[in-house]
Amino acid sequence: MITINLLPEEYRRTARTPIKLMAVLALSVAVNASLLAWWSWLSFGVAAKIETARSVLQLEMDGLTPQVNYNKALEKEIAYHSSREKTLAQITSNRVEWTRVLDDLVDVVNAGGDGVEHYIWFDDLSVSQQSAHAGKRRGANQSYGTLRCNGHSGSAEWNQVPAFLDDIGDPELSDLMQIFYPPAAPEGNLNDSDKGLIPAVNWSFPLTLELRPPEERAKFNAVLPEGK
Repeated sequence: MITINLLPEEYRRTARTPIKLMAVLALSVAVNASLLAWWSWLSFGVAAKIETARSVLQLEMDGLTPQVNYNKALEKEIAYHSSREKTLAQITSNRVEWTRVLDDLVDVVNAGGDGVEHYIWFDDLSVSQQSAHAGKRRGANQSYGTLRCNGHSGSAEWNQVPAFLDDIGDPELSDLMQIFYPPAAPEGNLNDSDKGLIPAVNWSFPLTLELRPPEERAKFNAVLPEGK
């Protein structure tokens, strides 16, 4: 329907925008402005803050990376040397200082005091040693090594042979029993008298000493005084 206002110009009502429409428009502008401000803060403020934090972390990472690489290299080196140390410990635990053994055996022989307790000499001496693993594989009859001698006791008295074996087990004379098991019961043969020999009469006897297991010898080595 068309409405025609025939009133003169001075009597017509001024056309105005409705208040509700203006309120809606104002609210829309305010909301849009707020959204724009929030988006700008997210885009520039938060993003800048995150970028700054990332830059700081990246800087720290760049500083820590060489240290981490160095630490990994040290761990590999430690593992390598630990493996070597373990291998050396196994070798040492199975090692026998045969020069020290011979020194101790000589000390026991000389402890006879020029025949007061015993007068001993040997025709030969042989040693054999098995690895720890080889000894374990043999089960109940395991042997880690043996020292064997064919000896003589320069006396017609048999008791000098047991006296010599007792001296081998005397810790004040030697450390042999820390390395070997005690010798077997004494045995021997009385040799014929020979006036061309000094002494003219002697007993022949075998000496056999069996090595103790490596772990027992290792305990002894751990408490051995320095320089012994």
